[in-house]
Amino acid sequence: MNAESIINIILAFITAATAIAAIVISVVQIAKSNKQSLFERRLNAFLKVKWMVALCDENQTLFKSYVADADKGPIFSIECLFGWLTNNAFLEDIQLVINHPLDSEWQRKYLFKIEEIRNLCEEVRLIFPDGIGYPMASFLFNYEELLVAMYKYQVAFESISKSCERTKRPFPEDDALEIGCRKRFLKYLKGTFGYAERLAKEDVMEKAKSKIKL
Repeated sequence: MNAESIINIILAFITAATAIAAIVISVVQIAKSNKQSLFERRLNAFLKVKWMVALCDENQTLFKSYVADADKGPIFSIECLFGWLTNNAFLEDIQLVINHPLDSEWQRKYLFKIEEIRNLCEEVRLIFPDGIGYPMASFLFNYEELLVAMYKYQVAFESISKSCERTKRPFPEDDALEIGCRKRFLKYLKGTFGYAERLAKEDVMEKAKSKIKL
């Protein structure tokens, strides 16, 4: 074998080694990028759920009073609960929508936020193990449905109230629309606070935190 052949073999080996090294480096970089992306998604979802659960913890007394009142008749102050359950950085942009339920600009903000919570619900199922993601998703689903139920109740309440003003009659105790909306509100009110309690009892948030690592 002459010198030229040896040089060609060496060059071919170097070329192949360089290509393999480039592939390895690329794979490592992709793995690190995916790990970083998963870390950021998990952290972002965890913090949103954490502060929503915190709102439930802070409003236990209010929750109990609404459960008791919902069995007695129409709810005349649902805005209070809506305001407290949207009192964080993630939900604050729809905090006043309950006072403007038929205003198109507020409706747009409300619909975007509801869609965002629904997407978050699906995301936690995908980025956390089932034992963590599914309880978190169930909490988010009930929370989102509770916000929708309160919004719909307020729309129905205002419609009935305006009708009562026109006809000079008191607010009815047996209006089918009001009763239906109130039952839906009560269902998801109990569901939301029930799942918040379950997340605490099963240490789901602590388990989720342990999965947020680089």
